[in-house]
Amino acid sequence: MGDDYLRIREKENAKEWQMKEDAGVHKGNVYSYFNQYVEDDQTSESAAEEPATPQPRPSTSNFLASSRPHTPGRTPLPSVISKKFPGRAAPKRIITLATKKDNAAKAAWRNNKEPSKSYDIKSALKDIEPNVAKLHRTLEEIGVRLGSFVLPQRTLNGSHLLIWGDSKQVQLTMDELEQWRQRAATPSSEPKSRGKDAFAKIYSTIGQIYATDEKTARRHAMRQRYQKKPQPGQTFKSNGYFLWPNDEIRAIDLFGPNCEALDAVRMDYKAHILFDEPRSVFKVHSDIEDKLVNEVIQRIENTIKEYVARDNRPILLFLVEPPSLVNYQNDVQTVPGPPLGLNQTQSRIPTLCAKKLQPLSVAKWERDADHWNLKNERRMYTAVHKVLERIPYYRGNLRMRVNLGMFTLVKFQWPPGVPAVTLDKFTNDIQQAGTRGAIVRDLQAKRLPRDILDFCNHANNLFQPLEPTKEDLAKVLPQYSALFYLRHPEKLEEMIELEISFKPNEADPGSFESAKAIWRRGGKPDALSQAPPLEIFNIRLHSGISWELKISTESTLDPSRVTPQMEAFANGVEYKHPSEKEKPALSGFKVFTSPSTLRILGMEQKTTFKYCLKAQPRYVFELSRYDEYNGDSPWLPSSTQWAANLYDRDWDDTLAENAKLGVGEAASWNLSINPFFRPIDTEARKASEAGFKDFLSHTRALGGFLDGLQAAPEDPAKAKNNSK
Repeated sequence: MGDDYLRIREKENAKEWQMKEDAGVHKGNVYSYFNQYVEDDQTSESAAEEPATPQPRPSTSNFLASSRPHTPGRTPLPSVISKKFPGRAAPKRIITLATKKDNAAKAAWRNNKEPSKSYDIKSALKDIEPNVAKLHRTLEEIGVRLGSFVLPQRTLNGSHLLIWGDSKQVQLTMDELEQWRQRAATPSSEPKSRGKDAFAKIYSTIGQIYATDEKTARRHAMRQRYQKKPQPGQTFKSNGYFLWPNDEIRAIDLFGPNCEALDAVRMDYKAHILFDEPRSVFKVHSDIEDKLVNEVIQRIENTIKEYVARDNRPILLFLVEPPSLVNYQNDVQTVPGPPLGLNQTQSRIPTLCAKKLQPLSVAKWERDADHWNLKNERRMYTAVHKVLERIPYYRGNLRMRVNLGMFTLVKFQWPPGVPAVTLDKFTNDIQQAGTRGAIVRDLQAKRLPRDILDFCNHANNLFQPLEPTKEDLAKVLPQYSALFYLRHPEKLEEMIELEISFKPNEADPGSFESAKAIWRRGGKPDALSQAPPLEIFNIRLHSGISWELKISTESTLDPSRVTPQMEAFANGVEYKHPSEKEKPALSGFKVFTSPSTLRILGMEQKTTFKYCLKAQPRYVFELSRYDEYNGDSPWLPSSTQWAANLYDRDWDDTLAENAKLGVGEAASWNLSINPFFRPIDTEARKASEAGFKDFLSHTRALGGFLDGLQAAPEDPAKAKNNSK
């Protein structure tokens, strides 16, 4: 079977990468692969004899659409704005799928090197941590943080551990392991279980639990061995090869020095995956059946699609909404806006100015405005459709939201010495490459907090409670979350963030329970440094409220980077229920207490009220109050802002699949706009376009609602006199 089987495997793989003889070769365009799934029936025999360098396909891909403006023969749409500024070279992006858990110590283990140290921890590993999965995860996390690699020497019932690394790493690892053992030996301060629980009859399951743990340990050890190189001379039942375009995408950059990004594939399929760099070929060796080897090769192939999804230039679109007849003015000027980002970059707010519309031009403007709106809708629909085609291949946490607030310009090519430009010129110039803008989350509401909530609670024509059991908008309970800005306990020069949220406890009305805790790297969010896959601004110059449709990525901290001190801090954050006089939504009273185990640089509290749109209950409108606290006033806020956003619950449910994808997997949801914008009328002829029009009508309604929130409330005495 050996040689003949290898030739067949190599020939099938070569067919997938060879283009037709009469199509010509366009070297360097590996991205043209995606929409050309054509196999060549006349693959050369030389390609089957030995893995050849991958031959790219002709440039026929629609996968990248207009989001790669540098692709030869392709012109980008005017609505797709490049982030590159004229005369400035764009920085080279290094994209990697590796989780950065590998290091030199683990590489030595992969290459069958002898361990640096055999360490006796003086306690059975099962006694330190009975949970087998958590035990292996803890040993891995210690190695990642300290640059070493740790494995049990024989069984989990023993006390010996094997450590790879240099002398300093080995010593630090032994110290950390000793602290881990001591923490496990220290009695817990948690309250004891009730007697009923303490003396429950669980003896009949002890043998079953032991057998399950042993089976888990053996399975983990067996899966882990496939991360290592096979022994010299070892033979396998099935072998497969995949030609990799290393000249276009370096495998070592994408997967890591030891292709550690493919460890999950190795262990799932019990296969050794090696990369032969001189031949630019992946080798798959396993004792599983042939069709599973094909699945491994397919997973490797799919990583190219993920690479392209990450490498694509983000779609950035600026659309100016035509002002109404009442608000029409001919010119646009800019006024100073708030400083943005960590660098406090000064922004400018565009507003309408100058003369009103002349009566003779009213009919013409109405026609032009309708055409303008239709053009904006088409550009927006096309941009959303393009980005959703490649999002299924993007692994990670994706978030789709409509953020409402004040639009500000950060970078814009304004004519020097000109105080104002015409509306038409501004609309065209804002499409130029280099324009950057942001939505400031502050709604600039000229009302007291109680008036803001009353204004929302009386919008029965627009909203309804999120919970079906509630009928009155005033009965909607807030949800609380906190964002802590902290110093890393081991690397003081690094900043980390902890977002922790609490939600109402349905079983105990009036109390709240912890919902989730998320660790992130970096300082305070910088709106200027984000590069989301999609960002569409709808600019309402006649109003203080604009909005953006944004698909963003959340970069959470890998669990292996969370230290015991960080975990203890998160567990120590508590919610303090406020009294009737201390309602956070009205007073900004701080409801969170935190331990002093980490240095807190700042803290932000978010109080959120959630409502459904009455027209389409799937859409959720969030009204949030943000309060920042500092050391001068630990319980009362130093600054307060109100913000609003909109989202469809189907967005979260659909994109949640991307967070669970493994390497080389793709989301199973439909590659279209339909799952994201469903129409009110399910019998609509063109469901996707009808659903998108419904979405735009909701944003217009919310924009008008928030315009009213911005206006100062009418004086009751004056209103009474006007009614006489």
